[in-house]
Formats: sequence, structure tokens, C-alpha cells
Amino acid sequence: MTQALPMRAPMGIGKLLDTVFRLYRAHFGRAVLTAAIFFVPVGLISSVLLGVTMSSYLQFFAAALDQPVAADDFNSAVFGQVGQTLLATFFVAMLGYVLGALAFLALTVQADADSRGQNVTIGASVKAALGRFWAYLGFTMLAFLLTVAVLIGVYFGFILIALLFGGVIAGLAWVSDANEIVAVGAVIIGMFVFLVVGVLALLPFVYLAGRWIVAPVLIYTERCGPVSALSRSWALTDGSFWRMTGLLLLLVILNSVVLALPVNLIQFAMLVLVTPQMFGLVNGLLTGLSYLVSILWYPFVTWTLVLVYYDLRVRKENYDLTLRVQALERSVRPQTLPGA
Repeated sequence: MTQALPMRAPMGIGKLLDTVFRLYRAHFGRAVLTAAIFFVPVGLISSVLLGVTMSSYLQFFAAALDQPVAADDFNSAVFGQVGQTLLATFFVAMLGYVLGALAFLALTVQADADSRGQNVTIGASVKAALGRFWAYLGFTMLAFLLTVAVLIGVYFGFILIALLFGGVIAGLAWVSDANEIVAVGAVIIGMFVFLVVGVLALLPFVYLAGRWIVAPVLIYTERCGPVSALSRSWALTDGSFWRMTGLLLLLVILNSVVLALPVNLIQFAMLVLVTPQMFGLVNGLLTGLSYLVSILWYPFVTWTLVLVYYDLRVRKENYDLTLRVQALERSVRPQTLPGA
């Protein structure tokens, strides 16, 4: 049996991430193998499928430039090539989502068991992940719909601001009687206003991400449904918004610098070095590589969210006291009942 986490006091972000790194190293082999079960197949399929379709798409355009064809034949062929590429991209995206969700759930099962000092096999964690997949699917669909609703509200807010600002500019132009200085000032003010509004428009999504940060973990740890996972996460993160936002920012930076940046640099180098006809194959290989990189990233993210979940319970519900009481009960409980 592995040693349970102490959970004796709330953890700052620095201590939390240090604990994640230590646990990641301790359970590296099992976690990476679990993630590889899901991401290696989707990586290979995406490399082959997207590489072939995109390469065929680019070769078609190269051939059309060398030997022009009739407009009707060209349009028909273009729609066929575009349709194949979009279909392949959609299939890879859906496959990536399903296998990524199962990988996250299986890793959550392992991280939750390890945090409570229990052992769980890869097979048992995968089985548990399959049992919670539909709840996880419902959660992501509900979160997506709510996010779209917020996006629509932000869009209409942009329209209203644009109309109001347009009216102000028209009024200044009328008052100034085409004064160039006023016109230049109005343009500068307009650019500044739209920059500020653009930044402010991101705040609702940052806020939702911070308040829903542990909802995916709750799908397994507390067997929540889609609605209850969101509401429970909302309750746990009450008063911890800035901590959660800072943690999310650190995760985004870590993902961008350590994982996404190397793939993007390779993609840029290939764009310069390879021929257009080969770029489709290279892009397919890089897409597969991004899935393979997730083998290293998903265990780290999963451990982070699980520890955040327990840290929030310590802060909001005195979960550390509950663990101490349980440990005390186990220590004084007799091994056998009297008269047994």
C-alpha cells in the first residue's frame, strides 16, 4: 500500500506544484503507460490519416497549377478534397476527445487512489474510467453550451459598444468639422477602447475556468453528474478565484513553453525546409506528435487537479480533520470483535 498524502493544512501554489512533481516522479511509469494506452493509437491514426489526406489535397492543387482543368471539374475535385480533409480532421478530433477523456479519467482514478494510500492497477483504473465516461461527456457538453451562451452575450456586448463608439466618433466629426487632429485622436482612442474591451471580454471565460477547475475531477471522485459537478466545483472554489486563476495561468505557460513550443518550432522549420507536396505528410506527423506529447502532460495535469480538489476540501470543509478522525478510529479499532 502506498503512503497517503498528509493533507494537514492548505497548500500554496508553490507547495502544491512541488508535491505534484514528486508524485509524478514516484508514479511516472504507471502514469505514462496508462496515458500511452490511449494516446499512442490516436497519435498513429492521426499521423497516417491526416498525413495522407492533406498530402493528397496539396498535391491536387500543385497538379492543377501545372495542368489547368475545366472549372466544373476543378470545383468538383476541390469540394471532394476539402470534404475528405474535413472528414478526416473531424474523425481525428472526435477520436482524440474520446481517448483523451478516458485517459484523464483513468489517471484521475489512479491519482485519487494514491492520494488516499491505496493501490490501483492500470486495468482497474481503465475499467472505472469507462464507467464514468458518459457523465464526463455530459459535463463537457454542458460546459461547452454554457460557454457558448456567455460568448453570445459577449458578442452582443461588442456590438453595443461598437454602436456607441461609432456614435461618439460621428458626433466628434460633426463638432470638429473634419478637424484632422480630432480625427487622429478619435482613432487612437478607438484603438485603445477596443483593446481594453477585448481584454475585458476574456474575463468571463477566465472566471468560468477558475470556478469550474475541479469539475472534471468530481465526475469520478464524488460520482457527480454534469450539473452537480459544475455546481459542486463552483461551491468549492468560492473565495479561491485568484488562486485558481494563477494556477491556470501557470499551467498554460508550462504547457506552452515545455510542450507546445517545441512542436510549433518543428512545424515552422518543416514549413521552411520541406516542399509544399511533403508538408501534408509532415503536418500529419506533427499532429500525431502532439498527441504523443500528451502522454507526458496528462499525468501532470491530472495530479494537479486532484491535489487542488483535496486542497479546496481542506480549506472549505476541514477535510484534514476528517482524515485525522478516520486515522484515529482505525488506530483504536480492535482487530477482532470480542467473542469472535
